[in-house]
Amino acid sequence: MDLVSKIFGRNASGPEQRATVSVESIADGALDTLGSVIRVMGDESFALDKDIDPAVFPAMCSEFARHVENGAPVPSFDIPQSADGSREWGRVRRFFADRRHAEKSFVTERLQDYRGVVDDLVTGLRDIGHRDQTTESSVLASLGSIEEAVASGMLPRIKSALTQTVSQINETFAEQKKEYETQLHELNERMSSLRQDLVAAREEMKRDALTDAFNRGAFDAAIVQSLNVHFILQQPVTLLMVDIDNFKYVNDTFGHTAGDEVLRAVSDCLARSFIRKSDFVARYGGDEFAVILTDTPAKFCGKLMQRFLEHVREISVPSAPGETLVACSAGYTEIADDDTVEQLVKRADKALYQAKAEGRDRAVFVAAEDGDS
Repeated sequence: MDLVSKIFGRNASGPEQRATVSVESIADGALDTLGSVIRVMGDESFALDKDIDPAVFPAMCSEFARHVENGAPVPSFDIPQSADGSREWGRVRRFFADRRHAEKSFVTERLQDYRGVVDDLVTGLRDIGHRDQTTESSVLASLGSIEEAVASGMLPRIKSALTQTVSQINETFAEQKKEYETQLHELNERMSSLRQDLVAAREEMKRDALTDAFNRGAFDAAIVQSLNVHFILQQPVTLLMVDIDNFKYVNDTFGHTAGDEVLRAVSDCLARSFIRKSDFVARYGGDEFAVILTDTPAKFCGKLMQRFLEHVREISVPSAPGETLVACSAGYTEIADDDTVEQLVKRADKALYQAKAEGRDRAVFVAAEDGDS
């Protein structure tokens, strides 16, 4: 049987039927190889969520492999025996492609599951560290009251201080144990419902439709990951908060079309200014943007911020008069070891408000010790 007949069946006609023996040999090898590939896909398969019985799939692959090799029937897909040696190539391609797409989705989902579990674990460890510090402070305060009572030399006072201290310490550790148990329960719940949570997270991890920056949901997930990476690796992280100056005036004076053009232009300026693959630019809300710079100490951000502000000053808005200038104010801060997300964002916001107060169109840095005062 020549190449054309092997691939398309005995009814194929034309000059291609006069193929040489070497071409026929190539066709035999190609069909055998394709059959082997399909068999290996079945033999090395793994169960997917909501999948067919894992024991059935290899048998289905064997059926398709025989169909490829000699036109045998595929009962699992109601493909009959070929009377003339032809194959259902479209069905073969679809079977293989659908499985590979399903496996890719499965693996991607599992990787995201594992990342989510790691993030939860690291966040839990950070919370435990904060609570341990609080417990330590409480115990030290209680012991201090005993020392004061001993210093007084008054036995009733010493006895009272001891009784009160023991009671407080017992309560403190009992409360801490309860919190740990609650946290473990929450972590177990989190892991058991991880799939549903990750589906929601994937929906949130999208781009903002107007500016093509990441949206707020993506930022909320990314900043937690950044804190966790810093907690483990002590990697510097700088957070920037950017606000468009007088944006309400642009909207009120020139309309929302002009406002949209400004938002897109500022987002583009951020993308051009923070160009590393690890730089994370998000639309935080309204006319405010947030930028996460991983492995970047704040001392290296001054020039980057000035470059961004210069790009913004060059923005031309088609829907507004040529003399309308766009400017931005920005605040930035570097992560501290004991930061929470709320503390970090609050400090960056403080820097942003300070930039506004100092006259706008500028960037201001606030250190951790200054922002927490």
